[in-house]
Amino acid sequence: MLVFDTICALASFPNKSALAIIRLSGKSAFDILKMIVKKNIDDFKPNSVKLLKLYDEDELLDEAIVTYFKGPNSYTGFDTVEFTTHGSMIIVNRLLEALVKNGARRAVKGEFSYQAYFNGKMDLLKAESINDLINANSIQASKLALKAMNGESSKYLDQIKDELLEDIANFEYFIEDQFVDDEETYQPVIDQVIDSLTKIEKSLKEKLIDLKLSNRKYGGYRICIVGKANVGKSTLLNALVKEDKAIVSAIPGTTRDVIEANIEIDGVKVTLIDTAGIRKSKNVVENIGIEKAKKEIKKADLILFLSDKKMSSTSEELAKLIRNKPIIKVKTKSDLNNSGDNDYDIQISALHYSLEPLKNLIKEKLNLVKTNDSIFLGEREEDYLTLILKLTSDAKKTLVDTRTIDISSDKIRLIIDKINEMKGCDKPQTMEDIYETLFSHFCLGK
Repeated sequence: MLVFDTICALASFPNKSALAIIRLSGKSAFDILKMIVKKNIDDFKPNSVKLLKLYDEDELLDEAIVTYFKGPNSYTGFDTVEFTTHGSMIIVNRLLEALVKNGARRAVKGEFSYQAYFNGKMDLLKAESINDLINANSIQASKLALKAMNGESSKYLDQIKDELLEDIANFEYFIEDQFVDDEETYQPVIDQVIDSLTKIEKSLKEKLIDLKLSNRKYGGYRICIVGKANVGKSTLLNALVKEDKAIVSAIPGTTRDVIEANIEIDGVKVTLIDTAGIRKSKNVVENIGIEKAKKEIKKADLILFLSDKKMSSTSEELAKLIRNKPIIKVKTKSDLNNSGDNDYDIQISALHYSLEPLKNLIKEKLNLVKTNDSIFLGEREEDYLTLILKLTSDAKKTLVDTRTIDISSDKIRLIIDKINEMKGCDKPQTMEDIYETLFSHFCLGK
């Protein structure tokens, strides 16, 4: 990526539609616009729109609505022009060719957001949350990404960093000053920093718990429907997705392959997996399906364990497969045999009764009832917060055990390094932050 190039790309769906949006961004964006119109547009005010005819030399390409943003007051921080054209891909491609002919370059993936990051319009956390929002595959995933995108994650990290910078500023004073051997003077400061690190440690632990749950919600859950042959697994899948996704028959072994279907439960994506009945079979094809079922059981977040008889009749092999997995024990066909067996978590009839009680039990097992979603999102953020928590705990332990300022100051400095790195700041930023905090305590005129 050459950040100072003027770049262009289709910003809407690459297929025939009513309208298409082409984005042009860079220092030459407005000059290139001038080259493809046949009228004087020097009066084109920033943050406004015009209906303009677009040309490739003398050939008319389209009549489009053109929006002009003057940098740095644009998404990318550079001058930006957006064309809303008719949605023919022929028009789109011809316009892009005209823009390239007049000095632009076709953008690569993520390059507009990279320009925005380069120009300080966003940090890495916001950039990643924008990508998460675009790739969200459920209502809840979209809400989580929007929450992460609103800047709260950066504010939270900045608050922690400010507290740590204050701690370092206090330590630096004693390291450089004659009071370094005066225990009565600096011991209360050490206690104060220990309290600060304890609060930060507690806050990070809570954020990590929320983040792990949010990441699971964003990615969605896999629920494996298992049980012996002909207990109603495919019937339940069809009832939950409200369509005939899986073939249902009274013949054992009808399902011979893994069948997947997606639903949303409280806005969270859930992938249901209908599996072959776990049993001994002489049929080669069915045995392949059974092996696939075993693999799916290992990957599942939750098992719906179906039986139309007593749970004690479960095969030893199946019982071993689902051991140590979150399980909901489901008694099926309860309209035919409403058992008093207490070994079930729930009794259902997929054909005749409401499945809302089962859905509520699924929400409870997956912890979807918890609403305190994280302001962070993504595996990268989870890894960084885990590391920052570890460094914070280490710094606190060192300070408690040794009560030495210089070693603890270095450890706190490392935490600030990781916070800046997480946000996408360069290495010298840490020292700049420390100096700024330290000298802000000086009186005016010094």
